[in-house]
Amino acid sequence: MTRHEIRECIFCLLFQNDFYEAAEFGEQRDNFIEQKSLSAKEKKEILEKMDKLLPLLPEINSKIEQSSKGWKLDRIAKAELAILRLAVYEAVYDDSVPVGVAVNEAVELAKAYGDDNAPAFVNGILGKIVNE
Repeated sequence: MTRHEIRECIFCLLFQNDFYEAAEFGEQRDNFIEQKSLSAKEKKEILEKMDKLLPLLPEINSKIEQSSKGWKLDRIAKAELAILRLAVYEAVYDDSVPVGVAVNEAVELAKAYGDDNAPAFVNGILGKIVNE
């Protein structure tokens, strides 16, 4: 599995997280992981990143909201919000991912999962965040 595919799995889990309570999400996460053909190393990487990312969501959400002038989080499409959360985590908190890679991957996910305006929206928000 490529780095992009692993990132895509994490995006899917973040997207699902918005629709379930914490207790339910654990079960949904496990079901999602079981359905994928993942090596033990890939499962470990995905779960570790999720375990690091989820506690940081309030701080990540704050950064997104501050940089998206006029857009409250509940107005941002769920797919774009999950993409932004992952990208902010990678760009700001994960030293193993170069900032440019985090932004580029987010734009690519936005092209695949968002509407026509999503790539520009995601790129604009991330540009503000990483330039702070």
